[in-house]
Amino acid sequence: MGGEKAAEARPGADLGAVAGVSAEPGTSLDAAVLPDGVAAAAARAASLAALAARADAHATAARAPRTRAAYAGDWAHFRRWCSAAGLDALPAAVDTVRLYLADLEATRSPDGQAVFSPATMGRRLAAIAAAHHDAGHPSPTRDPAVGAVLTGIRRTRAHATHQMRPLLLEDLRTVLADTGFGTWPTGLIATRDAAALLIGFTGALRRSELAALTVADASFHPVDGLHLRIARSKTDQTSRGATVVLPYGTRAGTCPPCAVLRWMGLLAAAPHGRPALMRAVLATPPWPDLDHLFPHPDPTVLGSRGGADDIGTSPPVDTGAAGTPEQAARSFRAPVPALAGHAPLLRAIRRGGTLTATPMTGDALHAMVRRRADAAGLPGPMGFHSLRAGFVTTARRNGADHRSVRRQTRHTSDAMIETYDRDHAPLVGNAVTQLGL
Repeated sequence: MGGEKAAEARPGADLGAVAGVSAEPGTSLDAAVLPDGVAAAAARAASLAALAARADAHATAARAPRTRAAYAGDWAHFRRWCSAAGLDALPAAVDTVRLYLADLEATRSPDGQAVFSPATMGRRLAAIAAAHHDAGHPSPTRDPAVGAVLTGIRRTRAHATHQMRPLLLEDLRTVLADTGFGTWPTGLIATRDAAALLIGFTGALRRSELAALTVADASFHPVDGLHLRIARSKTDQTSRGATVVLPYGTRAGTCPPCAVLRWMGLLAAAPHGRPALMRAVLATPPWPDLDHLFPHPDPTVLGSRGGADDIGTSPPVDTGAAGTPEQAARSFRAPVPALAGHAPLLRAIRRGGTLTATPMTGDALHAMVRRRADAAGLPGPMGFHSLRAGFVTTARRNGADHRSVRRQTRHTSDAMIETYDRDHAPLVGNAVTQLGL
């Protein structure tokens, strides 16, 4: 008994599962089952090495894959520069980082344009800081002398921030009207793109969030509309997750749940062969003639809060005998097709209408928005962020306050919302409207 207590109190005693010795999970390993002498020391050393590898793997997972890739490239660039200059990269001196920034600023293309932006320089500093932190060294980037150099570069390079123009609600209708529903194979791509556009706009999603959605992440709610589970995002590195709601729209053509359900119907038809998929696509009416795919709860019955056209409202569809929110919810049954939950929600489509099992990437979503906006004749620059910016701008112009906007965008402060106001909705909350001109 005394030996067992000593083993329980001894740090590192729970090594059985790692060392390959049979032991119950979460229990300490009895010292009697360990080999004696050198073999016991070797077993413990192997166990500790395995635990160190697991700890390293967890530490690596603390940063998103895209962040790790960006940092790796930036750190490699800094190491090459230090090698060419005959300076130490790890640990780096404060003056080394200052000289590195000065060299980045001085680098020009053949036509005289700056190669590295201040944003890129800031990311390089973050990569240098991460490398020093991981190696147990204090980061030289924290020194005020380094910050002063970057601040000076930013002031020298002062110019208007290059931002994507917001895609407003009227812009979105223009794009959707030009998508080509009901034709093959254009209609297949149009149905997918309409779902992506309406999810991105109404949900104010980032492209990485939309690209990562699976079928299981989308669930239809009898009152709210469509619930989307965002497992991980740029500002949620610990994967706590969040739920974003896409409400029913007053018009079938801009109803996000209808658009997603319409796309899911094509996903369900695809396994039955190309003819079945073609029939489903060709049966889709043109965009102006689209109908709601299932009865929506009546906002007067459900006590809807109302809001901007197509945003936060439900269509005035008769719910029949449903006279209360509870009755309306019970009477609601969305004809959702059975699909594999792990499958990506938005799929890549090859030439000729071949629907793949490969998810659309964030870059593909960005290119799609730009291509659709160009085809509709909208002024640019446009990209996927135009959907998120369009949500904020439309909502603010329609009277939504900062808190209600942040509930959907999941911004952590009002500062970014105010940036959208300044750049795209300058009259919102502006006393100039009260001058009586």
